[in-house]
Amino acid sequence: MKTNIVSVLAFICSLNLQAYSNFIENPYTPYPPGCATLPLWQGFYGDYTKEFFVGKIELLDATRQGYSQTVNVRAFRVGCPEENRSVVMLEFTLPDDKDPASTYYGIPEVSAQYDKGLLRRSDSMRLSAEPNHWGSIEPAGDMQVFGAETRNTAEGYKRRWVFILDNRTPRLSAPDESYMSPADYNQAFTLNFASTLHPVIIEVPSTASLFEGSWRIPLSGRLSGNWVVEGASDQGFVISVSELVPDAAPTSNELWDSPLVMFLSWYTYDVNGDLLWLTGAAQFAMGDTEVTIPIEDVSNGEFMGDKTADRKAVGSVTITGNNCNDLTLQYNLSDIGLGSGTKHLERLFSLETAGYVCRDLEARMATK
Repeated sequence: MKTNIVSVLAFICSLNLQAYSNFIENPYTPYPPGCATLPLWQGFYGDYTKEFFVGKIELLDATRQGYSQTVNVRAFRVGCPEENRSVVMLEFTLPDDKDPASTYYGIPEVSAQYDKGLLRRSDSMRLSAEPNHWGSIEPAGDMQVFGAETRNTAEGYKRRWVFILDNRTPRLSAPDESYMSPADYNQAFTLNFASTLHPVIIEVPSTASLFEGSWRIPLSGRLSGNWVVEGASDQGFVISVSELVPDAAPTSNELWDSPLVMFLSWYTYDVNGDLLWLTGAAQFAMGDTEVTIPIEDVSNGEFMGDKTADRKAVGSVTITGNNCNDLTLQYNLSDIGLGSGTKHLERLFSLETAGYVCRDLEARMATK
């Protein structure tokens, strides 16, 4: 039975159960949004990245009719903590003999073909540079340009692009348009490329054929909220994951390299049973699955006053992301007589913040 530390939140949070109209992300995404970070950072999954295609394709030039260019392509699935869930990604790189400052490529439109009962389905998909965002609503808007139109980075013109295979966003003119479900996305299917000189077909294997277990989730704002330890009555955690806002407008590289910060506030009791307020904050890099936070005891403050409370370093905690509703807490508070140990943190009622989802559409619907 969950702790009743903030049982009043049950009513407040329940108001968000039907807040699907508030989602700021694409509700039709076929993978758990919390599983994906920016594609270029997705490689940290190690053994949970399974490559299934390496080859070359001839892309038709987006600006010059009749011209084509060779591009190297690598396709892979990245496993998610949720059972039988993964993210399909495609990497495009320029051949070494191509000059990206003078070469243009149109990113091809793609479609997924698969069996749905007795029918053979073909759904238009899109290659997204960011996870589960709305993107463009028109096919032409999904076309992007490689080469000189991209920003010149510190290492020279960009030579590598990584995209997530995602559903198209809803079109107002076609409300009945079909979308690939998470179940279909995780089964074997065929990926067809358009805008290529020759037909290109990639056979995508099922998630279950590549991954046997689950792994960790990248720490992100989706994990912000109220957390408790099962059986620990009248105590818990408030955790916030935020981006650090730079003093000046960042360059394109600095924007993606900006660190994140986790703030933790722990409401508990000391060895005498008196109230104890512990806090801490630490920076970490995008894509990290755990962070170690130095912990301070906050005391001797003043109600609604300007007096600065006393703070004393008392230990540390390490937070690890397991899935949307499960974190691991490793703590060492031996300096104040509370010892050390490992606990699982779980969300109250397994709810996400309205407008900021963590699980995929099918998993969310299953909870209703």
